[in-house]
Amino acid sequence: MRLPRAVAAAISSAALVLGIARPAFAWQEAHQTGDDATVHVDAAGVAQVEHRVRWHVVRGPLKSIDLVNVDPAAELEPVVTVTGEDGHTFEARAERRDDRTVHIVTAQPRSLMRGAFTFDVRWRVDLAASHALSRDGSTWRLSWSAPVATDGFDAATTVFEVPAAPDPPVAIVADTGAVDDGAVASLHREPGMDALSLVRPHVARGEAPVWTLRLDPRALPLVADPTLRSPSEAKAPAEPDRLRDATLVAGLAALGVLFGLLVHRRARAYAKACAARDVRPRALLPLGDGARAVLAGAALAGAVGLQFTGRATAAAACVALATLAAALRAPAGKIPVRGPGRWLSLTPEHAFAGASVPREPGLLAAAAAIGAVVIAAVVAARFDPEGPWLASIDGVALLPLLLTGRRSQLPPNAATTAAPWLARLFARLRRTSALRVSAWARIPDASPAPTPDELRLLVLPRAAMPGVLGVEVGLAWSHSPTGWVGTPEVLARVLDGSAAATRLARELPAARVVPGRRPEERVMRLVPRAPTRGQAAALVRSLADTLTDRRMVVPGKAAAPWKGEERRIPPRAVGAGAPTNKRGAAEMPAACSL
Repeated sequence: MRLPRAVAAAISSAALVLGIARPAFAWQEAHQTGDDATVHVDAAGVAQVEHRVRWHVVRGPLKSIDLVNVDPAAELEPVVTVTGEDGHTFEARAERRDDRTVHIVTAQPRSLMRGAFTFDVRWRVDLAASHALSRDGSTWRLSWSAPVATDGFDAATTVFEVPAAPDPPVAIVADTGAVDDGAVASLHREPGMDALSLVRPHVARGEAPVWTLRLDPRALPLVADPTLRSPSEAKAPAEPDRLRDATLVAGLAALGVLFGLLVHRRARAYAKACAARDVRPRALLPLGDGARAVLAGAALAGAVGLQFTGRATAAAACVALATLAAALRAPAGKIPVRGPGRWLSLTPEHAFAGASVPREPGLLAAAAAIGAVVIAAVVAARFDPEGPWLASIDGVALLPLLLTGRRSQLPPNAATTAAPWLARLFARLRRTSALRVSAWARIPDASPAPTPDELRLLVLPRAAMPGVLGVEVGLAWSHSPTGWVGTPEVLARVLDGSAAATRLARELPAARVVPGRRPEERVMRLVPRAPTRGQAAALVRSLADTLTDRRMVVPGKAAAPWKGEERRIPPRAVGAGAPTNKRGAAEMPAACSL
């Protein structure tokens, strides 16, 4: 009895092993629950079809579906969008299995395991070429058939959108041509389109919703198929809208002329300013002012015209050309070398007379340009959804008129250009009671008229240490690729070997000391931490505080007199012709007027 039991156990074990090794097959279940279609027909009889096929997956994965009864002449869009009930989207591919069947394969079948999914399938078909349009007396008949339903479902909606015509589209019975009173239809008429919505209450399994429409031939004026129109009915090509074309050409011409005039006027003003500085104006494109103005205006007008025809890339290239044609460069020329001169103190009225130089209309012009672009964008949005973006691109051509050809590109006049900046710094430093501030101007010796060629501020503490000649504040100019830049600089002038020189050397050991205007003079050049008026004023106050004599009583200030022993070495004699006070420091020159 042991042998039969062993054989039975072996057979059971083998069956168990074979059963485990066999692959397990799970059941799959999915059903079609709907099919809504939108058929948009243009004036040439070409239909853009969008089918929204709904499926419910009980157990997946749903790897593919088939649409049967699709027109063989239809041009499929290969990408199909699948949307889940939670809003997530997936991609699928559509391909022809045969002349009447479209096979849709999902790219991520594991994502379609359970739930409701909508397949958005699109194609394009010429209704006249596919014989979906036919003559029906004086009207046309459109025959339409949807794909066959895989499973039965309710409420299949088909929307036909056709160009507006005097007679709207109507659903009819195919056999008799009478109006289909049993169809659940709703018509929505707009100025440019008629939309007819048809609902099939129930579609059985294996059935395809079929509709027949009566159309007004005037809704499709560009259809010239001889089977639909007789030679006598064929209409000549539509007469072009000459008024619209003439208005467009006139508007483009006005735009080009206006922009060209702006470019030319900007170039003339820039050339005049360069002539006053004895330099030669330059433009980004090596052309004359007139040629650049014509090129800029024609390029901008051409850009707008190309945008009307849908050629956005060529239009952007024309905008770039207009921008380059309107741009101006820094002028060619250098600041001439100065001859000898003398420094004098001026009254604020004479020194800062150029501080009220009219400003360039930067903010006003920028506001006007932005306003013009915004208005153009709003108007363009009424004709094309991309109009605001195109108007913004066109507005780039205005930037050279705002950002180039400015006074900052011209070689500076050290007196008049710095006057506005120094006038504000003068007013700020003057509020400090411990300082004496004066306008300090350089007068060339060879100048026939007493016209300064450089302007600074001369600052002295009211209780200056022995050896202090003054603290001068001015702008140092440097050339950059876009123009000239003024940087504040502070010059502390002291006598060599004086108490002031010793104090500066102790407080600023890393600062470099260079010779001054006279052999016994030493100068220390300092730069503010930031090139601003506030930082320059703070640096001047700090230097003045360092060079203030703590042992000296300033009139009007309550302070105890110094009672200690004077141990400082007297400064060396100042050069001939320089007035000094009893402490050896140079006197503040008396203000004089020119």
